[in-house]
Amino acid sequence: MKISFEMTGLSCDLALHPISEQTKQVIEERGREIYAEKYMNWWRKGITRSFGMRICEGCLVELYVDDELVDFDEKLLYRDVVALRRRMYLETKAKYLAVFGFDSETCTTKWIWNDVKEFHPEKFQFQVVRWDRVLSRQNFDVVNDILYDGAYADEDAWEDPSGFTLIDPIVISLDAVRELIAQEKREQEKPEQKKKEPAEKKKKKK
Repeated sequence: MKISFEMTGLSCDLALHPISEQTKQVIEERGREIYAEKYMNWWRKGITRSFGMRICEGCLVELYVDDELVDFDEKLLYRDVVALRRRMYLETKAKYLAVFGFDSETCTTKWIWNDVKEFHPEKFQFQVVRWDRVLSRQNFDVVNDILYDGAYADEDAWEDPSGFTLIDPIVISLDAVRELIAQEKREQEKPEQKKKEPAEKKKKKK
């Protein structure tokens, strides 16, 4: 039995890098020109990288079993989502993070498994990364890879790429993230303080 899982839509290749104050200034001054500052494709070697297909409006998902199109419940795509959060990188020595890459190349990606003994959609495992918090964009989910019954595809194909334009690098201040977390903590503490105040007033009346 042959299984082919296909996605047609927007692909992306995004990489997250810790950067210094100096690199931040270079990015602010030169923007996309920084991609040409080093060896080719250096930006792909980040601490976190997603190279795959976006789950977004207009994305076409097709599943074939022995070349016959079968129904697929797209809710299964979201079963094992890993969410990237800026606070995950607060323990690093970097003061800033930067996102490099592209996010809107049209293409078709196929994952193919050969000699499968039996087919059950529940045996798919989708390695999906959610970039919402890092990019400040809602519903930015990327399928990095797919397993079936615990095995990676025997073949994969990346077809009909339209070409891409590199994004303007996105710089994230980790100090700003720390301040945001501290503010959230202060907001959470306010209701607790209000609850204590009436109790203290009652004690004084007695």
